[in-house]
Amino acid sequence: MKITAHVFYNGKYRKGTVHIERDRIIDFNEENINPEYVLTEGFVNAHTHIGDSFIKEVPRTGIKELVGPGGFKQRMLESADDKMILKGMRESIRLMQREDIRAFFDFRESGIKGLNIIKRALNDGMEGVILTRPSGPVYDEKEIEYLLENSSGIGLSSISDYDPDFISKVARKTKEKGRIFSIHASERIREDIDFILDLKPDFLVHMHRATDDDLRKVSRAGIPVVVAPRSALFFGTFVDFSRFIRNDVRIALGTDNAMLAVPSIRMEMNLSYYLGLDPVEALKAGTIAMDRFLRKEKSLLLFRAGPGEIVKNPYLRPVKRLNISDGII
Repeated sequence: MKITAHVFYNGKYRKGTVHIERDRIIDFNEENINPEYVLTEGFVNAHTHIGDSFIKEVPRTGIKELVGPGGFKQRMLESADDKMILKGMRESIRLMQREDIRAFFDFRESGIKGLNIIKRALNDGMEGVILTRPSGPVYDEKEIEYLLENSSGIGLSSISDYDPDFISKVARKTKEKGRIFSIHASERIREDIDFILDLKPDFLVHMHRATDDDLRKVSRAGIPVVVAPRSALFFGTFVDFSRFIRNDVRIALGTDNAMLAVPSIRMEMNLSYYLGLDPVEALKAGTIAMDRFLRKEKSLLLFRAGPGEIVKNPYLRPVKRLNISDGII
């Protein structure tokens, strides 16, 4: 199939004629034309917690009380039936698949038990990058070995939630095994960025309370930061994307806890645009920002303008439209 399209090709957004076969770009000729389509890679949800999908109502409270150790979420997970948790996970996975999400990164609580539940929920239609965590704050070599052998890596909550020696041990073991290590950082309060970077994380999550100097250090280290605007808004935080852009931080988008926000990356892209993120940057954050961690071949999405629709920025369409099927061919 040959089409005229705006397309991200060889690191830049261009326009021209694209030759596509079996969901792959075979050839591209850059031309000064008015394309009918916008061609993007499939969406990626870079940060989820779908284990809490079964929780349909949450109290209006702070981050620590809601999702911290011993908080509302942990109590709900500990008291829930495995079948209930599994059903909620599958619902979230189906929603992401309907939205053409090609991969998601899940921070899986509850140790080995939590890992085994989500592995039952996965299917072949979408790549799941499962980042587990130990069941408690005491280092258990056998548990860590099992988690790392059966997942993509470790995703911890925050350096504020653990003893520094424990975190360091977990991070070292994860890197020794060649797995992904990630951690939430400076979400509720500013945290020690030097200690965090010493852990050699592959990516960070949130960074709302980071200083500009913190962000510059993260940028120099080449570490992406995943931001979840809807979850942040629930806790009263408006993400200032201009700070990330100004400090040259690579941004990815995620949806965070499913009990707070359904795992729709298009809704995150939409809100990001209204919070000041340029449509092209929002599209990058929702599609290609985490490609280095993915194994499966990329999928492609086509968006077509509506009848008579003329826009100066063609990338507004996939960013602004919330309906899952709107504009997708």
